[in-house]
Amino acid sequence: MRIEPIANAPFGVTVKQVDCARAEPDAIDALRATLHEYELLLFPGQQHLTPREEVAFCRAIDVDGKGVWRDQVNNPWEVYKVEQGNAAGTYQLPGEPGVLVLGQGEIDHFGLRVTLGGERRAYGAERGSQVLGGGVLQWHIDGAFYDHAPCRYTQMRCIEAPSGDGHWLSYDDGSGDRLRCAAGATAFASGRIAFDLLPEDEREICLRTRVHYASNPFQAAYRLGNSGNGLRIVDPDTEARYARGDEPPGGPLDDPRAQVYPLVWTCPDTQRHALMPHPRCLHALEIETDSDSRFLGLTESRLLVEKWMRPAIDPARVYVHAWRPGDLVLWYNRSVWHSATGKLAPDDRRVMHLTAFNGAETPRRDSGND
Repeated sequence: MRIEPIANAPFGVTVKQVDCARAEPDAIDALRATLHEYELLLFPGQQHLTPREEVAFCRAIDVDGKGVWRDQVNNPWEVYKVEQGNAAGTYQLPGEPGVLVLGQGEIDHFGLRVTLGGERRAYGAERGSQVLGGGVLQWHIDGAFYDHAPCRYTQMRCIEAPSGDGHWLSYDDGSGDRLRCAAGATAFASGRIAFDLLPEDEREICLRTRVHYASNPFQAAYRLGNSGNGLRIVDPDTEARYARGDEPPGGPLDDPRAQVYPLVWTCPDTQRHALMPHPRCLHALEIETDSDSRFLGLTESRLLVEKWMRPAIDPARVYVHAWRPGDLVLWYNRSVWHSATGKLAPDDRRVMHLTAFNGAETPRRDSGND
C-alpha cells in the first residue's frame, strides 16, 4: 500500500497498490486509521469490483454501520422521493441494495434498466437545489437527519464518467469567488479546516452550540432552492419575517425521531474537531450560556451557519474531484462536507455507485484538544 497526497488538494490522499476486493483485515484497519487522519481516500483503478465486493469493502471499513442509508424502502426521505415519482432518478441495484446507482442517462446495468437523473435534470439546469434540479452547489453531510444517526463514511465509485468540458460555478455572494469544476465532478470541503479557521471566540461559541434538526427535514425544505455558495436555503417567507424583526425564536421539537447533534463533531481517533452542520435540515441553533441556553430563530440560525462555514469553501480550500472510471472515493462523513456540481450537457452520461450506512451512534463533541 502506498499513500500519496492528492495534487493541489487541501486534504485527502491517493491510495495505490490496494485492491479493494481483496484487502486483508490488517490493511482495512490501516486504511480506516488513514481515513480518520486525512479525511478522504482515493483508490484509482477499481473498475473490476463487483457490486457485492464494493459493498463488502465499505462494510469492512464501517464495521458498526447499520441499515443502508439510501434505502428506498425504509429511509423516510428516500421513501418520500419515490412517492413523488422518483424525480431524482436514483435506484438501488436489485441484487445488491447496498448500492445506489445515480447519475444521468439510460442504463442496462446489473439487471437495472432505467433512466438515471429522471425528471430532476440536476445536471443541466442553472438554478435550484440539487434535490429539484439545478447547477448550484449544495454542501451537505450524508444521512437522513431524522430517526437515524448520520453515516460515518460514504463511498462512491465511478462506472462511467462524463466527457463534457466542465464549467465554473459562481458563489454569487458578493465575493466574486468561482469554483472550476470538471464535468460531473464532486466537490469536497473539510469541517476540520472550517473549525480551525474560526477566531478563538467563535470556536468557543461553536463548541457550546447544538443543532436541532427539523422533523422530516428534507420534506420540509423540498421545494426550496439554495444560495449560490451552497451554504443556505433560500426561503423568502422566513427571511422576510427576519428582516422585519419578528422572526420567532426556535425551540425543541416534540418529535422523538427529530435529531439533535452538537455543531462540532470530534473524531474519536484523532481528537480533531470539525464544524459539521447540515444547512438544509436545521431547525434551530441552541447556544449554551453559563446559566442556561438560548435558541435562535430559523433564518438567524441559517445565516450564522453560513458565516461559520463560508471560509472553508474558499475555492483554494475545496477539493474538486474529476471522476475517472474505476475511481473509488471513500470519505469520513463526520468531518467532510460535499456537493454535486451539476451542469452536465443533456446528452452526457454519468453512472456512479454510492454505498453508505446509517451510523450506529450519534456524533459527539469530545473535550479532546479544547
